Amino acid sequence: MSNFVPSVVTASSGSLIQARKRVLSQYRDWIRSAPAIVDQYRLEVTPEMVRRRVRQEFEKHRYVRDLQVIDVLLFKGRIEYEETMNFWKQGSHVMRFFSNDVYETSKPNDFLTKFYEGRQ
Repeated sequence: MSNFVPSVVTASSGSLIQARKRVLSQYRDWIRSAPAIVDQYRLEVTPEMVRRRVRQEFEKHRYVRDLQVIDVLLFKGRIEYEETMNFWKQGSHVMRFFSNDVYETSKPNDFLTKFYEGRQ
């Protein structure tokens, strides 16, 4: 494949400033790759929808300040990026990334709703 993304050596951030630079670099990689992801997997979503979902995922961890946690999140994000760009996933795996929104909003939040549905 021409879009092959080489592996990157795992590194630890020495400071929050360095971690921020690494996070922004990874974010830019995802945003720039949105059109290629849509084309490569023949998704039924637009590149803008991919960008929006990536942004949501990064915003979810916006206020993390522990360097070790940031490094783990960066590692996991890089693995996801490599697997996605190297076409090591199937289309259903990539689309599952979008279906999380639907399931999160439909989950019952109160005890009685969960009880009536048979959940514990």
